[in-house]
Amino acid sequence: MSIIEIIKAKVDVAEEIGLVVSLHKSGKALKGLCPFHNERTASFYVFPETQTWRCFGCNEGGDVFTFVEKQQGLEFHEALLYLAEKAGVPVEEAPSGRTLEEEREASAVKERLRKLNEDALLWFHQMLLRSREAAEARAYVQSRGISSDTVISFALGYAPDKWDGLTTYLLNLGYTERELVIGGLARARESREQEGVGGGVYDYFRHRIIFPIRDSRGRVIGFGGRALGDGKPKYLNSPQTLLFEKNSVLYAIDMARDAIKQARQVVIVEGYVDAVIAHQYGTRQTVACIGSAITEKHIQQLKKLTKQVTLALDPDAAGSAATEHGIEEALKGFDRMVVPVPLAARGTEKQKQYGQGKSSQPRGMIRLEEQVDAEINVLQLPASEDPDEFIRRDFAAWLYAVSHPLPLVDYYFSVKTVDLNLREPVGKTEAARRLLPVIGMISDRIKRDAYVRKLATMISIDERSLHEELQRVLRGQKTLSVAAEFTSPLEQRSGKATGTRSPAVSSTGGPQGDGAGWIRDGGKAQPHRTSALDLPPGARQGESTTTDSSKMVGLDRGTGNKLQWEDYLIGLLLQNPGLSPHVCGIINDGDFAGTDTRELYRLLNSMYQRDSSPSYQPFEQFVPSELRATADRAWKRVELGSPKDGIGLIKEAVQCATRLRRARLLQLNIELRYLMSEAAHVGDNIMMRQLQQQVQDIRMQLRTINSATHLHG
Repeated sequence: MSIIEIIKAKVDVAEEIGLVVSLHKSGKALKGLCPFHNERTASFYVFPETQTWRCFGCNEGGDVFTFVEKQQGLEFHEALLYLAEKAGVPVEEAPSGRTLEEEREASAVKERLRKLNEDALLWFHQMLLRSREAAEARAYVQSRGISSDTVISFALGYAPDKWDGLTTYLLNLGYTERELVIGGLARARESREQEGVGGGVYDYFRHRIIFPIRDSRGRVIGFGGRALGDGKPKYLNSPQTLLFEKNSVLYAIDMARDAIKQARQVVIVEGYVDAVIAHQYGTRQTVACIGSAITEKHIQQLKKLTKQVTLALDPDAAGSAATEHGIEEALKGFDRMVVPVPLAARGTEKQKQYGQGKSSQPRGMIRLEEQVDAEINVLQLPASEDPDEFIRRDFAAWLYAVSHPLPLVDYYFSVKTVDLNLREPVGKTEAARRLLPVIGMISDRIKRDAYVRKLATMISIDERSLHEELQRVLRGQKTLSVAAEFTSPLEQRSGKATGTRSPAVSSTGGPQGDGAGWIRDGGKAQPHRTSALDLPPGARQGESTTTDSSKMVGLDRGTGNKLQWEDYLIGLLLQNPGLSPHVCGIINDGDFAGTDTRELYRLLNSMYQRDSSPSYQPFEQFVPSELRATADRAWKRVELGSPKDGIGLIKEAVQCATRLRRARLLQLNIELRYLMSEAAHVGDNIMMRQLQQQVQDIRMQLRTINSATHLHG
């Protein structure tokens, strides 16, 4: 049994959820208000029999791992460590090639450094509150509008203008000079000429307001210091340590996490004081990036909490550059959602005239359009006013700006044309050159047309000409969208596939071929060869098997078989990363029943989204240790079948993903009907109507799936 299954056997999902959600009995289930969205009527259910949970209001669901990840904003490995500690299960396999003993030693060192930081925080904080020499610091804090309650809640502190104030205190507590240096609280002296009480080290922070920096779990990992007077640099952060990495830390994330989830928005500011004042005035979904540069690691943390990012960086030139950089990192850090869009039928005029064939294209042709699965916008600040100044001067205006930020495309319309004379032909041409690629990022065609119309009005150009130019831009953006072709079930059975091009899956991780991701061939349909999907559990390729579908690996014939389908799909994606765009438009990680397969799918899909190429490296190099056994099992399951390439491989992946999606919908249908009977029993007509609507939605999705592809078994 894997460590994941051991943990799930020891940690009851109802008990874990019950720590943060008030649950009460509802038949065989437990019911409560969803912690992930605001609701008055409870639609959040926990199913003890299956150890799963689901909210039928916001459609979130999963097992104990997904709940901890979502509720605490943790990555999978962090959630595993948290639950393993709670279950009393040792995490035996150490990452990064270290032995178990080495891993334990490293863990002990980190715990010692956390204790060191906590002791330093107490000293800094008491210095600000009580020290006579902190009078200037207290006056500065007051001048910035920071209240006494905020000083205490954020544990703000003061580092005196001494060489050895903190070091002397910490050394007396029993810490070593080496620990102080490793922890980023002291520096080693280059010479011993000025040695004092502190021996061979001196304080890293001196004559500064201290802002303790915590991780998402509230543990102190470092400090930021704002100089008083003319001290340089103005802001000084802890050096990189075992606990602190500037490029991945967000200030106030521990205090903002719940507010971000509740508001479904994160506001990113530049400075410590900006974040502190925002929290003091009630905008608690605010965090600050350490050192002003937003990185992809920041976005990776935030996307577990919200899909709406509002940038409120300083309005000066540096702030504008940081905003541009932040937008780029956000676009890169968030996953892209692949949306299947049916192509319009295009018959000839003669066919239309006589009511004959409506389309000259193969049936089932769709286009998979990619869009960033997030909303990124900009909060425009008054000129020469930082966020904290704006908040204190006119909080109502700040609150309105937070609620009505400028959409990303509108922001680009403003900043990318500010230096152009739009009355001159050169300026008009340059504006179109800069903005058409931005418009091309919009997958919603109605919005795209609206912005084309806006640009046409702005530069006084014929709208039709801009549309033509936009099409040329889109043809040049090969990463904007990919196309996929599915022949209809009738054509599959009759062998009359009409496509003249078939996709091939590149070994480098993506479709290859003629510009649009295709290669040409003879246009003949390949016969469906036996695969591991068609074999009964335990059967090997070449063994005698029956063709009776009831004895095949069925779609809805138990959890065990469903997990085998999940293994097979993961194996296909491990061996053929280029299948990702054909699969992710059908299925998402919530459709996986297995914790391990779900996390592997999330990892592989995220790698594809970031244009990574796992095919170049053994999966042991990018799969976490706790998931390697599952990856190995999935890899071997694919090897049971005959090798495939091109259209055959894509059809198999699409079929497998569709089966899993259909199985998940059928399971949801069962849960909904159970809840409907409970609602009818207690006479809850409002809940009955909500559940009936969801049943109808599932029926529509099932009809779409059943008409889109032929499901064997």
